[in-house]
This record gives sequence, C-alpha cells and structure tokens, in this order.
Amino acid sequence: MTILAPALDEPVRLSVALGDRAYPILIGSGLLERAGTWIAPLLKGRTRVVAITDSNVGPLHLPRLVAGLSAAGITVESVTVPAGEGSKSWDGIATLVDRLLELRVDRGTLLLALGGGVIGDLVGFAASITMRGVDFVQIPTTLLAQVDSSVGGKTGINTKAGKNLVGTFYQPRLVLADLDCLATLPVRERRSGYAEIVKHCVISDADMFAWARRRGRAGGDCGR
Repeated sequence: MTILAPALDEPVRLSVALGDRAYPILIGSGLLERAGTWIAPLLKGRTRVVAITDSNVGPLHLPRLVAGLSAAGITVESVTVPAGEGSKSWDGIATLVDRLLELRVDRGTLLLALGGGVIGDLVGFAASITMRGVDFVQIPTTLLAQVDSSVGGKTGINTKAGKNLVGTFYQPRLVLADLDCLATLPVRERRSGYAEIVKHCVISDADMFAWARRRGRAGGDCGR
C-alpha cells in the first residue's frame, strides 16, 4: 500500500474542545521539520524540551524533529526506551521518571512523545505524575496512534493483571500527526491502523465507511 501524504503548506487543524484543557490536532506532511512553529508557543519563553522515543522510532524520525525544533531556537534533550510493550510496565515507568528527574525537569518542562501507542501511553503517564504534572505533546508516528491513542488523554502501563489497568486521563497540549512518518510503517502496522479507522466508520458514519472501503481496495494491503 502506498501512503498518500499530500504536500500541504498548512496542516489540517482539528480541535478537541475541553474547556481550559482544549488542544489542537495538526495533520499534514513535513510537520516534524516545522515542529518549532507550534511547540515554541507552548514553552512560555523557555527554550528546552525533552523528547522521549523508542529504539525503533528514534533513528527514523528523531533527527528530523530535533532539526525542526533547533531551527526555532529550542534545545532538545532525548530519552530512548526499548521498543515494545515491555516498556509499558512498572519498571519502564520508574526508569523513565528517574531519567527525567536526572535531567532536572521541572513544572515548566515540556515532554514530547515521539512514537506509537506505547510511547504515547508511557510518556503521557510519566507527564501526569512527574512533578505532579508537566505538559506534554503527542507526536504519533503510527497510523493507529494518529487515529486513536494520541487523542483523548488515555495514558497508562500494563501490569501482571492485564493491559492498561494502571494509568490516568491526562490531555496533551498538542497532537502533531506527520503523515510522512507513515511511509516507514510495515504492512501489519498499516493494516492495524486502517482497521481502527474502519471501526469508527462503522460506528458513526456510513459515508465515511464507503470512502474507507474504496480507499482500502485501491490501497491493496489495507483492503484485505
């Protein structure tokens, strides 16, 4: 399947209306290279962020994000965790929070979650409990995370009793969904994200479901 990422001068903007915790979702191509445009206003005069990613995503997308932030005069420190669900655990959250405290984060530090659903859930949970709450931005790099887990404020970790049984509802300040990231996804990940799109279409929008069927068939892998 070919991921079509239209070249947009300005991203599509959606809004999550939650009163004083409302935030925008920006969708488009080349957003990582321009990330400083939207992240700098969230820093309230500060010039430092901490980006958290995993060992798979980091080599693919972290350099673009760092370049985009550096162009806006923002200093980026990064933390890389092992890829996979194993990082969404008591040990994983403890290790991440300890690392953030070693970096001397404070209530004004902005965290960036660069990755799929695991990173989004883990970093969101860490943001909600570190220093009793610091701001964070979701930068989802998988289709599933872009259409589901990065929106709505669900965060958490897995335990021996089950998946996502410990966590918080904690909204991000911003969601940056860069469509260029989808080009690096394996077929299985694309299908997983497309299935989530189809599920929402079936639940709420017959016209959108018809659109999804047409695009799935045209795309090949996601239509099977």
